[in-house]
Amino acid sequence: MRESNIEPLKRMAEKIASSQSGDRLEHLSKAFELFSQETERIENAYNSLKEEFTSIHYELEEATVHLKKKVAELDVLNSYLQNILSNISQGLLFIDLNGDVTTYNFAAEKIFNLPEKEVLYNNFWKNFSDDVFGFSMRLALASKDLPSTSFTLYEDKEGQKKELEVTANFVAEDKKKNRNGDFYASFRRLEGVIILIRDITEIRALEILANRNDRLKELGEMAALVAHEIRNPLGGIKGFASLLKRDLSQDIEKQKLADYIVQGTDTLNRLVTNVLNYSRPVDLSPRQISITELIANITQSLKADPGVHPKINFYLEFKEDNKTLLADPELLKGALLNLLVNAIQAMPEGGDLTIAVNTKKEAVYIEIKDTGIGIDKENIEKIFTPFFTTKKEGHGFGLAEVHKVMQAHGGTIDVISQKGLGTTFTLMLPLKGVSHKLKIKKGNY
Repeated sequence: MRESNIEPLKRMAEKIASSQSGDRLEHLSKAFELFSQETERIENAYNSLKEEFTSIHYELEEATVHLKKKVAELDVLNSYLQNILSNISQGLLFIDLNGDVTTYNFAAEKIFNLPEKEVLYNNFWKNFSDDVFGFSMRLALASKDLPSTSFTLYEDKEGQKKELEVTANFVAEDKKKNRNGDFYASFRRLEGVIILIRDITEIRALEILANRNDRLKELGEMAALVAHEIRNPLGGIKGFASLLKRDLSQDIEKQKLADYIVQGTDTLNRLVTNVLNYSRPVDLSPRQISITELIANITQSLKADPGVHPKINFYLEFKEDNKTLLADPELLKGALLNLLVNAIQAMPEGGDLTIAVNTKKEAVYIEIKDTGIGIDKENIEKIFTPFFTTKKEGHGFGLAEVHKVMQAHGGTIDVISQKGLGTTFTLMLPLKGVSHKLKIKKGNY
């Protein structure tokens, strides 16, 4: 770039002002020449700056386009990762070293029954106890040492208990080396505990169900074999006892003894018949029935039974009258009657017996609730097992038969009870008809 002519022009202007009129023309000519040179210099400088500005502007536009592309890619990646986090079946939390929850996905929200706005970016201990995952979160963050897998029982704010499998890992700050050997942190300085939670409540229930079904299958096969072996000599015993009773017609006292033998064989025969019937598969004859009408007829019969305590109050709660479903009316009637009789027997001094029917998601739910003596916690798991009974008289086949009928209809049965306060049985029957799925839940208040 040429030297500026501003100073020479100034000096030339001074000369023109101080010179005589004869010399001014010469000075003006030189000043004009200097002005032309300065104008050319400024124009060249302007063009150079214009070219430089255009180049820089083009580079900026390219950088802006590249930056926008990277931002869009990051948005897509972030959306992709958020979509994965939202749709994985396992709950996921990340707790940083300050104890703040910085990641909390939809599955975790469902497991803990706590909305995202209450948990995300809030302190962990605001919503959870320190040992909610089976280990101390404070110690884990302080020592950076924790068990890889643990199992814990969680109870949400509504009292629902869930068994959880917890996998925990400590995430350390990601550090790398550059060429000079200096350390620098990665652009995301993450350090804390990442928690994966799996709700295994249903898996545990299915394991219990599978074990129970295996036991019942073995028991049924064994019972059928034993029942056949008992029934064969039982007929002979009854026959000879009947002959003995006839021959002792002159001796009333001894005849009574023979009669006891006959009665005993009849009782034993009924037990053998129950065992054989239980060991056989259920043969359904399903048809469309009104569940509310069926229940109303059963309760009407029970109300008229003189053996039912007069202080037992029946309450029917039908949200939808005449709701029909495909089921075997006789088997279903027997199952319902069995549960209702058990409820009545659980209230020897009277009480309230409520039968509620409602529909949810393609299924009918029947709830039978009493205010009776309740069931001991240790017996809840045993009540559907054949031969188990807490009654002085009975063989323990009633609830086992209910279990079998529900299994045949593809339904579920749930029982909750508290000693001294009552028991509630909930039956679920699919509206679409008989299927071959069964899930049994059990628990206490």
